Amino acid sequence: MKAKPTEPGRVVISTQGHDAGRWYAILSVLDERMVLLVDGDTRRLAKPKKKQVKHLHALPLSIRVQGCGESGGPLADSDIRKALKAQKDAYLIQTGYARKAQPVDVKEADALVQE
Repeated sequence: MKAKPTEPGRVVISTQGHDAGRWYAILSVLDERMVLLVDGDTRRLAKPKKKQVKHLHALPLSIRVQGCGESGGPLADSDIRKALKAQKDAYLIQTGYARKAQPVDVKEADALVQE
C-alpha cells in the first residue's frame, strides 16, 4: 500500500524540479493537489515550499510538525532537521541503501585500467 502524502508530518521525497531527491516533511495541506513542505534547512517554517502532490513520493514515515519542540518551546527548524535526519538514516539502513563503500585495491584498479 502506497503512503498518502496528504497528512501533516508525512515524510516525502521530491521527484520533480530543481529539488528532486530532497527530503521534506509536509507542514500543511492546502487542497487535494497542493501541500506546504519544510526541511528546516533551505525551506524553513517561516517560508515553506508549495508543491504539487503528484511531484512527491510519500514514504511510510512521519514526524511531528506541530506543537512543542524538543526544548519545550515552540517547534523550531532545528527540530525539523533533526527529525528528518533521524528518519532518513533509519529508513536508509532499514532498506539497505546505506551500505558502506567497499575499499578498492589499488593494484586491481590499475590492472583493469591497463587492460
